[in-house]
Amino acid sequence: MKNFILLISLIIVTSCATKEQSSQGDINLEMAQKFLDNIILQPEIAKSLLHDEFTFSWMGIIEQGGKIWNKDNLFNEYFKTIIPEILPNGIVLNTIDSISDKNGVAIIQEGDAEGKNGEYDNKYVWIFKMKDGLIFSVREYNSDILVATKLYDYRLVPSE
Repeated sequence: MKNFILLISLIIVTSCATKEQSSQGDINLEMAQKFLDNIILQPEIAKSLLHDEFTFSWMGIIEQGGKIWNKDNLFNEYFKTIIPEILPNGIVLNTIDSISDKNGVAIIQEGDAEGKNGEYDNKYVWIFKMKDGLIFSVREYNSDILVATKLYDYRLVPSE
C-alpha cells in the first residue's frame, strides 16, 4: 500500500511539473510571437518584452552577420535604418511551425518581400532564450545566399 501511495504521489508531482513547464512554454511562445509581430511597426511593444541584458544577432556571414545588437541599438539602428534600406517595402512573415519550453522558443517562418535586388522570399528560424520572464536573446537564421544576392549587391560566380 505504501508503494502504491508513493507511486500515485510521484505521478501527480510529475504531472504537475510537466503541466507547469508546458504552461511556461506556451507563455514563452506567445511572447516570442508578439515580439516578431511588432518589431517593425510597433517597436515599443516589442522592446517591452526584452530583458535589460538582451542581445540579438543575425547569424549570417556577410554584412551585419554575427554582430551583437542590444535592446536599444536593435530598434534605433538595425530596424530603423538597416532593414528599411534593404527591404524598402517591408516584409510579411508567416509562422509555419514552433516549439517551446520553459527556457526558450524556436519559431520557423516564411517571408514574403521584395528586396532591393528582386524577390526575397526567405525562410527563417528564430531561436529565443528566456530569462526572468523576458526575452533574453534572439538568434536569427536564414539563407545567406538569398540575403547576399537580393538584399545586398553580391553576385554569384561559378568557381573555375
